[in-house]
Amino acid sequence: MAFASETTYFDRGDGSILGSFIEKEHGHLFEFSKNNEMFHTSYPHKVWVTTPWRMDSGWRFAKVLKTVAYVLTNDQDGQDVVEKWSIKKRRYFQDSSTWVE
Repeated sequence: MAFASETTYFDRGDGSILGSFIEKEHGHLFEFSKNNEMFHTSYPHKVWVTTPWRMDSGWRFAKVLKTVAYVLTNDQDGQDVVEKWSIKKRRYFQDSSTWVE
């Protein structure tokens, strides 16, 4: 499981969190948010792959579709590589602060 940073949450962050999915091969759950960076704009999402810490931002640029996610990562030489992940159960989160009862 990899959860987005709370800086993306609706109630504590900028509200850029979008949803989650399960990666099919290993069954791991990932959350994804909007790409709010000024580069790699052809990848509209960030997939959160680990808890952010000093040496790693915790996310990778990605394009999350219905059944597949294209995740931008690096090879051993630091070159950009796109991994294709088969996914299932993609769902979008809803900002509960806008719900009307």
